[in-house]
Amino acid sequence: MLLAPRGWSALELRFAYTAHGPRLQEIETRGQGATQPRPKPELHVEQRHEVQRINEGVGELVAELEKSGKRWRPGSIRVERPGEDFVDWKLVSDDGSITWFTRLTHEQLDVLIATDALFDVLLGTEQAFGVLQGQLEQALGKVTRFAYDESAGVLRLDCPSGVIELAADVVGQYHPDAFTWLWAWADEATPRKVVERFERLCAPDVQQEGLSAFWRPGFHCDEGFAWAVAGSAVVSTGARGLFRAEVPDHSGAIFFALRELPKPG
Repeated sequence: MLLAPRGWSALELRFAYTAHGPRLQEIETRGQGATQPRPKPELHVEQRHEVQRINEGVGELVAELEKSGKRWRPGSIRVERPGEDFVDWKLVSDDGSITWFTRLTHEQLDVLIATDALFDVLLGTEQAFGVLQGQLEQALGKVTRFAYDESAGVLRLDCPSGVIELAADVVGQYHPDAFTWLWAWADEATPRKVVERFERLCAPDVQQEGLSAFWRPGFHCDEGFAWAVAGSAVVSTGARGLFRAEVPDHSGAIFFALRELPKPG
């Protein structure tokens, strides 16, 4: 979903066999008759990183298959989705034989992180978030220090214009070592008043189809992907932009949603 054009009905990932395992060489897609692929939101994911993760995942799958006596000699992986009800995956060896086959049902597809439904939501808010974020960053300038009073929901920032205090909610935290985004509303230790807007939006009790990136407590992704999802939530909750705060002496960053802009002067 991250590498292929939107609207594909079939794709083929071609691999080469190397001493380090299978390595993706090419992706070929077939669409649904449109002359141009559907637009994709800016996901802030570097293609080389996504290719690396595909290689790692396929390598792990091949190792598991070999344990059951199935040997895949790349080959390609063919993925076909004739409609919205299912997607078929086939590992095809270099001699054309099918080494492994699985089918993902509609229910399984709807709980994936990267989905067409998510892309539609991100596209719908992308421009608005860009405007909001630009206004916020211009108003703040360079921030040298931050502190957050979660009991009051106030973010204190040291800026070129002086110290400012702004109403803010906690959106979540990204942990690069674990390659994981965690929504703040999923942390029961965080006061509800500073996460309730985002919890209502994400609706973990409803679990809307195709939007598990919102209702899962956390998921594995690039930080840029988490930023795109959090930015969409900012627009939908009426916040004025995101502030990324690196945690002192810790690995990772906290995202805050500012409820107001600094006052001029």
